[in-house]
Amino acid sequence: MDHSSNDFPDGNHRDFPSGPRGVALVTGASHRVGRAIARELARHGLGVLLTYRTRSDECHETARLAIADARAAGHAVTAAVRQLDLEDAAAVARFAESVRAGCAGGALDCIVHNASAYEPTPIDTLAAAQVESMHRIEVVSPLVLTHALRAELARSRLDGGGAVVFFSDIHALGRARPGFTAYLLAKAAVQTLAQQLAVELAPKVRVHCVAPGVIMWPEGFPDDTRQAILARTPLGRAGTPEEAAKLVRFLVLEAPYMTGETIAIDGGRSLR
Repeated sequence: MDHSSNDFPDGNHRDFPSGPRGVALVTGASHRVGRAIARELARHGLGVLLTYRTRSDECHETARLAIADARAAGHAVTAAVRQLDLEDAAAVARFAESVRAGCAGGALDCIVHNASAYEPTPIDTLAAAQVESMHRIEVVSPLVLTHALRAELARSRLDGGGAVVFFSDIHALGRARPGFTAYLLAKAAVQTLAQQLAVELAPKVRVHCVAPGVIMWPEGFPDDTRQAILARTPLGRAGTPEEAAKLVRFLVLEAPYMTGETIAIDGGRSLR
């Protein structure tokens, strides 16, 4: 299906979004946690700029849902949807420049680096290219984007200033998981990146890192593995995308004196 900048009949889809509380960029917003974050931020008055790599139709649906949620909450926001491949350094640079142009000297209030590449890399077949690819997606491209948009983030009028939220993983918090070396190396680097940028971009930009456990089971996840994970989770269940989204919203809109922290949202699983 072809989507243009005018494909929302109510006129709320724009080349660059707007909202009464500002604008948020959410990467990987086509489904699951990314979709929930976009909807939660829109519900609280932020226009949303949403990216996808391959799921165009689903990301446009996220935009529609976000606009509807905002309207139900009494906010008039707009949304924009862009394709972005975080493995492509040139595409990332072009995207960052287009966002700067869209801001037109104004502010970008929030970046949520939700896009990820979760896939196993068995140690017997691990290749340097896999490690490098994972770092481009999880670390290098998010750094490039944030660095390029630091002036726009610094112009935010949010309480506490602009906000950047990274996503790590509880297994990168000193809990090695066999078979996922490339992924967890990158996610561990994300935490260091968040701490570094919290210092580099202060005092006008806050930087946060969220480390989820299981937030909505992946499709086809084996039942025996699921039960083993739940047995090690004090709260006895998986989290929901909406719960992760509410944590992001808190960090962006309600935590003006927090920066540089990594917060686990895992039902207590990292305690065991």
